[in-house]
Amino acid sequence: MAKHNIHGLILAGGLSTRMGVDKALLIIEGKPLLYRLVEQLTGLVQHVVVSVGSLQREALYRESLEELGEKVSFALDRYPECGPLSGLHAGLSMIAEGYVFVMACDMPQLSEALFSELLAYVDKGVDVIHTPNQPFHALYHTRIVSQIEEALEDRDFRLMGLLRRLQTLEVTPQEQRGASIFTNLNTPADYNKYRMEQGF
Repeated sequence: MAKHNIHGLILAGGLSTRMGVDKALLIIEGKPLLYRLVEQLTGLVQHVVVSVGSLQREALYRESLEELGEKVSFALDRYPECGPLSGLHAGLSMIAEGYVFVMACDMPQLSEALFSELLAYVDKGVDVIHTPNQPFHALYHTRIVSQIEEALEDRDFRLMGLLRRLQTLEVTPQEQRGASIFTNLNTPADYNKYRMEQGF
């Protein structure tokens, strides 16, 4: 896999309330989900930042990602308990100017094909390159940090609301797998269904 001159960001600061256990540490084919995602992303991007929320979560994830060493960094929320928007703000704030590929830690399908499709549009210069109705598995430009901060200060935590205020470009995936790219593991039923479908 070719590395591109962008960074990766995985949002992993959620409370996993509906799952009942930490979604980032769900075992997928023998490895924690977060480890699998970071490992795959490091083959595509220059560096991966994991937005972890708290110091306690950082310590937990640092241990599970230890063998990946300097390939991964951790970002702490500056606006605690404000949902994924705070994680996006924390991660983008510590990355140099440019585009960042953003995923949520409960998305087990990292599509290299879709990643490449999105990258083809970086010369358009928009704030966000994403697929219809999907805020993640998307490219965000670091220049939007100030606008995210404004939304957080206004207590407006809606990610899709943020996208509507930014200059965005929607890309319809060509990949045949379609919606499965955006599978989310939010509940034990989601996790069990995914395991059955994948045969592990």
